[in-house]
Amino acid sequence: MRLVSLGVRPLWYDEAFAVLFSEKGPDAMLYGTLTPVAGGAADIHPLLYYGTLNAWMALFGQSPFAVRLWSALLGVATVGLMYLLGRDLFGEKTGLMAAFITAIAPFQVQYSQEARMYALLGLLLAAATWCFVRGSRSLHTPAEAASPASSRGNWLWWAAFGVLAGLAMYTQQLAAFYLIALGLIPVLQRDWKLLLRAAAGALVAVSVYLPWLVNLPGQFDKVRSYYWLSPPNIGQLLLTARSFLVVNLDIPAPGSMIGFVGALFMLAFLAVQVIVMMRRPRAERGALRLVLWLAAAPVALMWLVSQLQPVYLIRGLLASALLLNLALAWLFTRGGLPRPVAGLIGLVWLALAGIGLYNQYTWATFPNSPFEEAVSAIGEQWQEGDIIIHQSKLSALPTVYYARALPQRYLRDLPGSGEDTLALPTQETLGLLADETVEAAADGARRVWWVMFDFAERQYAAAGRSDLKAALDWLEAHYDQSGQWSFNDLVVTLYADEEGS
Repeated sequence: MRLVSLGVRPLWYDEAFAVLFSEKGPDAMLYGTLTPVAGGAADIHPLLYYGTLNAWMALFGQSPFAVRLWSALLGVATVGLMYLLGRDLFGEKTGLMAAFITAIAPFQVQYSQEARMYALLGLLLAAATWCFVRGSRSLHTPAEAASPASSRGNWLWWAAFGVLAGLAMYTQQLAAFYLIALGLIPVLQRDWKLLLRAAAGALVAVSVYLPWLVNLPGQFDKVRSYYWLSPPNIGQLLLTARSFLVVNLDIPAPGSMIGFVGALFMLAFLAVQVIVMMRRPRAERGALRLVLWLAAAPVALMWLVSQLQPVYLIRGLLASALLLNLALAWLFTRGGLPRPVAGLIGLVWLALAGIGLYNQYTWATFPNSPFEEAVSAIGEQWQEGDIIIHQSKLSALPTVYYARALPQRYLRDLPGSGEDTLALPTQETLGLLADETVEAAADGARRVWWVMFDFAERQYAAAGRSDLKAALDWLEAHYDQSGQWSFNDLVVTLYADEEGS
């Protein structure tokens, strides 16, 4: 499932950034991330994923298939971990069902096919949760409590939990929302023995993360000063539910509407059966509460915090989606559903998965616009002295990835705006400095290949901004338009100075 179309769909901006940034090596990445700029550190992400991608690319190259294969393998490992977690909480059958659902869940496939840190984040948090569960279970097993060897083994689970939690924070700092929810479980259960062990694990996590922790204030200042997210509304929670069960893409109607209705249908059935089955044995009730808490609490916590400081990112909640998969596995295997009802719910879930997988495998518009196709067409008509100018970094970095030999420039983001996320030290690390104006980018070239998205003019007009119009007006005033080509939502316009002025 994770290899289908792995190298076919174009790399988008975030993936191209990951490749171009990771290849520079540790020292350059530290400079491009931690160098102070106005408003905070240069970038907001820690470097564990980029470091692993650098090592991976040194062995397997930088083709789209190769750079995504690392995430695909991490996603496969997560499938195995969901089996272990489901087996330990509810039994063998539920573990197998959890693995099956995770294997084909479009949301999980999506981020197992992306050259970004989220597959690694999901794997580490799933592993930390499994260690938490194993440590909790062995702690409350009387027969094992009397054995010194078992006691040492119990502490090893908590040490492993701490290491994995620390590594998750090195991967994506949004892991904190999931880890906070996990850490609150002993408090909510009023289990002070468990709280002591969890606190020891948390101490290990802090020790692992401490070298990076000193950089957190600068990165947090960057988030407060320059971040493209806005406070989420209630509708964002509905979109999150649909993304967890379908896919995190702006899929068109009627697929989007079917996705929303189907997701609500699934969640409603799950809620009803949870209420009905709360008369089950205490151990199973506790396991089910843990799963539901970890599926919902990080979402709610991130949503609440984002009302003050917007950080709500659905893909940052990948681990909560994994726990929702486990809750569905419980519903199908232990939820007490009559077989016809279970079959109906299964068909709904398969329909949602089908919609999600179809869109994931065939998506060819923003952000995965056909950059390679566009730059290949430009290359066929290339003349000495030409230059490619991108309206924004969102098309520049993917196109640079696909055509490094062609001279390419891009216009900088509006200073101080939420989209102004590529700081100067990061640009210097990439070796791709933005230009203030289209005139500076053109630099007297005889022909300019202008690249922009077809929705850019509408977005700028809606925002009341005139800078894009000014750039287009300058090109029209100094060049003749010689041709225009559309590649889905990517528009390439050739401007030529026929008189050599």
